[in-house]
Amino acid sequence: LYISDDFLNTVDLPTTSVTFPWEVTIDNIENAMDNGIELALETKVISIVKNSNYTVNTNNGKFTTKMIINAAGIHAEKISSLVMKSNFKITPRRGEYFVIDKDTKVVNNVIYPLPTEKGKGIIATPQIHGNTLLGPTSEFVDETDAFDTSREGLDYVRKSIGGSIKNVPFHKIIRSFAGSRASSNKGDFIIEESIDNFINVAGIESPGLTAAPAIADYVVNELVANKFKLTRKDDWNPLRRKVTRMNGLSNEDKNEIIKNDSKYANVVCRCENITEGEIVESIHRNCGSKTVTGVKMRVRPGSGRCQGGFCQPEVLKILSRELEIDPMKVLYKKKGSNILVSRTKE
Repeated sequence: LYISDDFLNTVDLPTTSVTFPWEVTIDNIENAMDNGIELALETKVISIVKNSNYTVNTNNGKFTTKMIINAAGIHAEKISSLVMKSNFKITPRRGEYFVIDKDTKVVNNVIYPLPTEKGKGIIATPQIHGNTLLGPTSEFVDETDAFDTSREGLDYVRKSIGGSIKNVPFHKIIRSFAGSRASSNKGDFIIEESIDNFINVAGIESPGLTAAPAIADYVVNELVANKFKLTRKDDWNPLRRKVTRMNGLSNEDKNEIIKNDSKYANVVCRCENITEGEIVESIHRNCGSKTVTGVKMRVRPGSGRCQGGFCQPEVLKILSRELEIDPMKVLYKKKGSNILVSRTKE
């Protein structure tokens, strides 16, 4: 229905798959925390001093460590330059996307055009929750946090996707967004011990998420293990505690959960059928939700057609209650992104 008539030949890539990158990231850090790793959020590195060990000075105090693994993404060059004259340059490359509502099935597989020097090009990607992504663009920008979209970029997506698929349901777009990947002047991943006990893992562009397990294995076994004797923890648990997903359960299983906690019967997000119980659970897990987008990344309220128009006030109330903070202090995403700025009445 949607594949372009201009296609003359195609190559089938049957091993191509999609995943949910937020969940992959959160799953891994949560499992790491379950096994004893400490996570420091809202912590900015100010300076690094190298003596017999490294002293990392931050806005939240000092950390002392024998080794640093610099996997700071678009900030990797800046971190590297704190301890040496960096031998690489990172330039943010912004990519802009459209999200199509999941009530319209556009493609069953990832549809790639021929790649260019800028990357894979504008692609159509089915998502595991039913939406379709169109994008990304590929534009070098000066700002390290260039998450704004542009008229030119989104117009380019609209125009370019027509070479791969036809009858694109642009009227079904529910969101546009942008993100930056860390593009290095080396033209490849940078994975090396640059100076003694300082390892750079930088310039990890696509397919960085797919390559992440192999990169981690190489860093640990080929770089870290050459400097330190590593022993496996006897009580290491490789499994993440199960997450409750009510919209994927049978009625019998749902009723069993609701018997134990009635919050799982209260649907907060109508678009994605997400319950209060799932939101509360996401807040109290290791690496739990602390912001509205933190909840969205874990259990998806606000990801559907209304984009939080109905559920966001309820999510805010739940965060305020569960974190025991004033609603005025609930953040949308990061420090300074308070949703409520003043009271209209007492």
